[in-house]
Amino acid sequence: MSFFGEIASVLGFDEARLALGYSYVVYNGEAVYVEGIKKVLRLDESEIAFLVNKGVLYVGGEGLTVSDLSGAAALVRGSIEAVYTSAAVDKKTKVEEKKP
Repeated sequence: MSFFGEIASVLGFDEARLALGYSYVVYNGEAVYVEGIKKVLRLDESEIAFLVNKGVLYVGGEGLTVSDLSGAAALVRGSIEAVYTSAAVDKKTKVEEKKP
């Protein structure tokens, strides 16, 4: 069983639910491993954007490179400052719009 498969099992997720989502893990702020990628949307030294099932997953930082891209998985290396989703950006925008 894969690392993410074991975590899904502990959380009570079945294989179908795991296959429909995405997963990522940050390694010491130096790398991010992402599974569940449908497409690479943006690729530059400060931000990489991946299309995933539930929106867009962003990796922000400095000196970012994709050192390995295989099927629906990627390894991003560099100085990782943030990993966030399009849902988080939308939520922040809505909160800022409500402020007087």
